[in-house]
Amino acid sequence: MRSLLVAASALTVLAACTDDTILQAKPDPRIVSVTGEATVTAVPDIAMLDFSVSTRAVTSADAFSDASEKMNGVIDALKAQGVEDRDLQTDQIGMNPIYAQNDRGRQDRTRIVAYEAYQSLTVRLRDIDNAGPVIDAAVQAGANGLNSFRMTIDDSKALQDEARVAAVKDAMTKAKAMAEAAGAQLGPVMTLSERGGSRAPQMMQARSMAREADMAGPALQAGEQTVTMSVSATFKLQ
Repeated sequence: MRSLLVAASALTVLAACTDDTILQAKPDPRIVSVTGEATVTAVPDIAMLDFSVSTRAVTSADAFSDASEKMNGVIDALKAQGVEDRDLQTDQIGMNPIYAQNDRGRQDRTRIVAYEAYQSLTVRLRDIDNAGPVIDAAVQAGANGLNSFRMTIDDSKALQDEARVAAVKDAMTKAKAMAEAAGAQLGPVMTLSERGGSRAPQMMQARSMAREADMAGPALQAGEQTVTMSVSATFKLQ
């Protein structure tokens, strides 16, 4: 009897509802999705250099000592050019055996005839205009390798923030134009996400440097560095 009463109540509720009430579903809002992108440029204000020294000697101790003495001279020369201790960092220290060659010109790994020691130093140069004299001073002091040279922005976060804001504005401009073309008005933003960005530092190819007393420092051009940011946005149409 109880089951019959429940069923009858349910039928009464359904009968009280119109067909529109039963079948009507909440319509999805009209939206427009766009991608915004922006690129900003700035002149690099620092340079990152990686100097190295390598020496050979009959004993490993002499090779290591010679390399250390040359690197200390390079460090002193860089400091004399105004580079601070906080901008100098030892990168690598290593030692390799030099093997004798047999009659066929191949290495005889049973006979070590010398040792080669090497050390590398990463330098943050805050005055790019002084890059030429700094490189020249390092070479004169004993550096025989410039393994990398890169120009970049010291505070890249501010540049990224600027590009990010511009990318959002670009997305809003595109969405507004599309909405007006469709005969609608642009409503509030519903979703907004960052798609990532890219940065293009200035690079110079690594090379070896000859120790020549009259070697002139290279002429360097800082150029510009670009930062690109991209965002995805969804807006409601009204």
